[in-house]
Amino acid sequence: MSERLAEIGPDDPRVQAIARLIAEDLAEEAREGLPTLRRIPSTGTIKFLDYFATLTPGDCTLLVEALAQLAALHFFPTPLIAKAHEQVRTTHPACRRLSHALQSPAFSYGLRYCDLRMHRMMVNDAQSVAQMTATRATLDFAPRDDLPELLVGSTSIRDIQTAKAPLLRKLLNPMLLKRLSAKPEKRPGGELVYDGSIDGMPLRVSIIFSNLYAQMHYAVSWPIRERPLLAKRLTYEALWGANTGWDYLTEENALRSIELLDDLLVRLANLFHRIADLPVSA
Repeated sequence: MSERLAEIGPDDPRVQAIARLIAEDLAEEAREGLPTLRRIPSTGTIKFLDYFATLTPGDCTLLVEALAQLAALHFFPTPLIAKAHEQVRTTHPACRRLSHALQSPAFSYGLRYCDLRMHRMMVNDAQSVAQMTATRATLDFAPRDDLPELLVGSTSIRDIQTAKAPLLRKLLNPMLLKRLSAKPEKRPGGELVYDGSIDGMPLRVSIIFSNLYAQMHYAVSWPIRERPLLAKRLTYEALWGANTGWDYLTEENALRSIELLDDLLVRLANLFHRIADLPVSA
């Protein structure tokens, strides 16, 4: 097997160089109190933020370093890094603690961690309420039902109007046309693909709306054909290990959420530029 096709490990100098760049960005975000993550309308980021708030400064640093290493592996072809990704994810102490915590009952029973459509359906269904009450009677902790105020304000769940695809599409198309100089190409399954660039960096942005799961999934792909580097279906929150789609979108927060997506695309393009500028032998 040629060197180009050889498996890539977490200690590969190229991986480590990219990990250092990502760790700088994540550490800066953490020092500022995670303001970007707090604006992402997703149960995945809500769970992560609540977990992160329980960590000591030392544990925060360890987790940022581990997540940066995992994120760096996303910039190489999947077949070459699959084993390394699984190794870091399952053996690094910070990653194992994160995974264990997010799968624990504390993050499984609170309505705070349900997408808004499921949350509203459950509280409006008598049978679901009765079953939830019976289950909670067996717990030794009180599940969190409070909604993140930064995302939905103080509006009651019964009064929240979730954002639907027509509204999101109406906001997305002009933003992506301005940012990427791209119009959507419709693919099978309803996927919308926008091929464009930001500051000379070619990007492909995929948007998928769903009536069953998250209201919207976005993903960014970036190839450098002359080097074995790429980012395939990457998101900003994936750098934090919290890639679950946007399921906290409301009619009230839709505009600022799409404006946030614009900012995230710029951030990712900037990161791609910095990675592209790394020495080939790094």
